[in-house]
Amino acid sequence: MKLRPLVLAALLLTTPALHVAYADNPVPMASVKPSIDVRISGAVKAPQSFDVAALKKLTARNSGPMDVICASGATVGKVNNFRGARLTDVLDAVGLNLDGHKDGRRMVVVARATDGYVVTFSWNELYNTAIGKDVLVAWEKDGKPLGVREGQLLLISGQDTKTGPRHVRNLSSIEVLRMK
Repeated sequence: MKLRPLVLAALLLTTPALHVAYADNPVPMASVKPSIDVRISGAVKAPQSFDVAALKKLTARNSGPMDVICASGATVGKVNNFRGARLTDVLDAVGLNLDGHKDGRRMVVVARATDGYVVTFSWNELYNTAIGKDVLVAWEKDGKPLGVREGQLLLISGQDTKTGPRHVRNLSSIEVLRMK
């Protein structure tokens, strides 16, 4: 039955309530709660929430042009610019609990969306490679506030070869975990 996937795809594309939020995490858009702030917690000194106004108090960065490329390699979007704060600047604002000399090497940063989508970064990746300078907690796309599909906040890793898998729309939380 090769027609069945085509019929399903046609329904998904023509029915707004069934619109897919992520290709690998199908959630009806009607059930996705928009993000209004991001909560930073876990192995941090001062857990707190940041809304757009609070994030704008940090140094704003621009991503520049980028393609959003999904895990399959297909380009699913083109963006002239995301504007936001570096994830490392957000983490530095709350302070990481780096009590032991090698604690940073054991840290994992987990970013979650309101629909449960999850991505991870290591401390080394964020603070010790070029990738970290282009991981943004963004509030603006192409000079305008983010749209309904993205929520008020998203996370994007601009240096990834495939930017889609770590493109977190409706960003709701960032948890810092210390691995044992």
